[in-house]
Amino acid sequence: MFKKICLIVPLVISPAIFAAESNTGKDYCAIKEEKINQQIEYAKKDNNPNRLEGLERALSHVKAHCSNKDYVADTERKIADKARKVEECRQELAEAKATGKSDKISKKQKKLQEAEAELDEALNSL
Repeated sequence: MFKKICLIVPLVISPAIFAAESNTGKDYCAIKEEKINQQIEYAKKDNNPNRLEGLERALSHVKAHCSNKDYVADTERKIADKARKVEECRQELAEAKATGKSDKISKKQKKLQEAEAELDEALNSL
């Protein structure tokens, strides 16, 4: 089952990522810069020079190196993590069914449904 997910996920996400790459990559980098700038403001308010120095270094790194490839890699990683979680939940559900305990089975079914919803959300966010 895990092999199926490993084969299906790249086929599902690749076209959507590359279709959205031109717009989303710019947004991705801008969002990263915005988040770092927000943290810089917090560091200034807290008078934390060490944190400020690290954040300014991170900001310059993002400005110099952020690209669509970062967005694609980050998105693929998140989706793969969600797919892995779904597979783990399926295995746990199968083990619970083997025990025959209905309360354990219902908990594992709920956990699987939540994991599948997270995966769907990640796929739809493309």
